[in-house]
Amino acid sequence: MTTKFESIVQGRKFSSLMFFCVLGFVFFKRFHRDVGDVFIFLAVLGTFASIYFSSRPIKKDPIVVAFFVSLIIPVVSWLNSRLQIPDLAKDSPSPFFFYDFFFFWFIAYWIQGRNDRISAVLLAYCSSVLSIYVSHSPDFMGDITRGIQGARISFDLVNAQHTSLFAGFGFIAAAFLFVAKLKLSRPLNLARKVLAALAALFFILIIVITQSRQVWLALFVCLFLAPLALKLLPNSRISVRGLVAGYLAFAVLLGSLSNLAIVEKRLAAELETIEQVAELDLDSISKFSSVGIRIHLWLEGLDWIAQRPILGSGEDARELVIAEGERFPEYVQKNFTHLHSSHVETFVSFGVVGGILVYFLMFYPVIHAVREPAVQKTWKVFSMVVLAFWITVNFFESYFYAANGVYIYSVFFGIIYSFRFSKVQGSASEDAAK
Repeated sequence: MTTKFESIVQGRKFSSLMFFCVLGFVFFKRFHRDVGDVFIFLAVLGTFASIYFSSRPIKKDPIVVAFFVSLIIPVVSWLNSRLQIPDLAKDSPSPFFFYDFFFFWFIAYWIQGRNDRISAVLLAYCSSVLSIYVSHSPDFMGDITRGIQGARISFDLVNAQHTSLFAGFGFIAAAFLFVAKLKLSRPLNLARKVLAALAALFFILIIVITQSRQVWLALFVCLFLAPLALKLLPNSRISVRGLVAGYLAFAVLLGSLSNLAIVEKRLAAELETIEQVAELDLDSISKFSSVGIRIHLWLEGLDWIAQRPILGSGEDARELVIAEGERFPEYVQKNFTHLHSSHVETFVSFGVVGGILVYFLMFYPVIHAVREPAVQKTWKVFSMVVLAFWITVNFFESYFYAANGVYIYSVFFGIIYSFRFSKVQGSASEDAAK
């Protein structure tokens, strides 16, 4: 009986079924949460069954070790808060605070670094984002029209920043879906490229009309780094002439977009604040503008970090920073619950110790993918672009600790880390080695 069950779990059909569950999670998680939860539960269950018969995938896996470390960090941060700020500390710790950060491992396990599966996940993500927009908006096409006319739209999601975040990663997904090398017939390959190109154009439109400067900046960083990343990869065939041509095209694109009325208006709105930051005139920064509020939140957060730099002030410290701060207007203390920067929040709550864990979970998968010889250059660049985008947007929002952010992290870092499992089930991915 055990032998038969083992043959089923280790077989290709079971692997395909589990990957179908991964696709179900990617498509439904933020569209129909309950359905998405069922799919990821089945994928996790299937992963444990697979590992039961073959523990090789988890042996010496640093991410598995990091999971057990993650159970300790919230506890020691809580203990630190009980000692240093007993009147403000929680009554008990939450050892599983970071468990959401590890779902990407289960997704990676079943993607297995395969081009066809990566492309399917990217397509599922793009389809999910479109479904999220349409299902949340009471007037989807009307919102698009109003956005083109200059209104800032959000499709009734959390806010325009989250709408734009989905679109930013949608653009990355569509772009790499376009360039992925798949063994398809010519008509199917053409259809895939056309669909990916249309998706990329759609997401660019959404990025513009949601008017989220953090996503604009993140895309600027990615587009600037991508040609350089290609050039610096080992055995790169990109010539200096090609690199220069890439940056010229980037400059033309940037110039064209910056001349759009929507972009000009949005960038000019905080010009005075940006000038004050550049001059380090922090006391003069408005506490009522979008950028000004963020800067004051960060400054208050930095004060808390300086007081408890190693272990932080506990998981709820970001709310305490706002509630106890003296530099905020009353409406900020009533309506704001986070510090608009995942980076600041990480060190406020968990200190340097927690920061090491959080950044390890982002950087290690990318380092592994970039250093692995069998990984295609396409996916090496994908890994670096995703990391750059994720790090940048989280300077200005708290996506690390938001449901939408955790979902996006799980999907994209699941793809990145999937190359570690390219030989799971005993069959190496042939196209991952090309």
